Amino acid sequence: MTISFVVLMVVSLFRGGGPKLNMLAARLMSHCTRLGYPDFKVVYSPDFDPTEPSVFCQNHINFMDAHTACRVIPGPFCGMMLAWHFHVPAYGWVMSKTNCIAVPKARGGRTEILAAALRKRIEQGISVLVYPEAHRTRTGLVQPFKRGVFYMARGAGAPVVPLAVYGAHAVNRKGTWLFRPGPVRVWVGPQHPTAGLDDAALEQLVTTLQAKISAFSETGIPPE
Repeated sequence: MTISFVVLMVVSLFRGGGPKLNMLAARLMSHCTRLGYPDFKVVYSPDFDPTEPSVFCQNHINFMDAHTACRVIPGPFCGMMLAWHFHVPAYGWVMSKTNCIAVPKARGGRTEILAAALRKRIEQGISVLVYPEAHRTRTGLVQPFKRGVFYMARGAGAPVVPLAVYGAHAVNRKGTWLFRPGPVRVWVGPQHPTAGLDDAALEQLVTTLQAKISAFSETGIPPE
């Protein structure tokens, strides 16, 4: 990770940001999974379109989650994080240059602000990675999803994609740096449109995605 950040800082100084830097960042960060998750496999839904910028919704397990996404999301993507992260030396610089979205502390108008930021990324061909649970699981089970990211996606007219991880909690979990041998499996589902959905339909979509991600995270079997 340290080597990757140094390389990204140097490259961003001379070449600036943009989708190409996002792709480089993903390639560099993905190598962490080759060390931490040597038994790693990913299954893509046959209906998944790798060329369509989307909001990827991933279950939140450990500090390797973003590295997992770097290995399986095929195009350029960025993350979302609280605004104070951008003030962290070096780390904040790289997050800014790789188009990450700052989540403002104030709640008033936050969904509209984030939807506008997401729309801009989608127009640039950059997907966005989100963790609807907001916090890493302590039990290995998927926690209830927050609705904000889905309202954000709808506001931007962006499709959402379930990205489910199985086995990672047994390998490493929150509160420890220790890794245990074990298989890690990832399922990437199809795009689900959000544009034009009313609140009831959006709520049903959230329920469906949470159920599919939860089922795969517990069994490792791709949903029908």
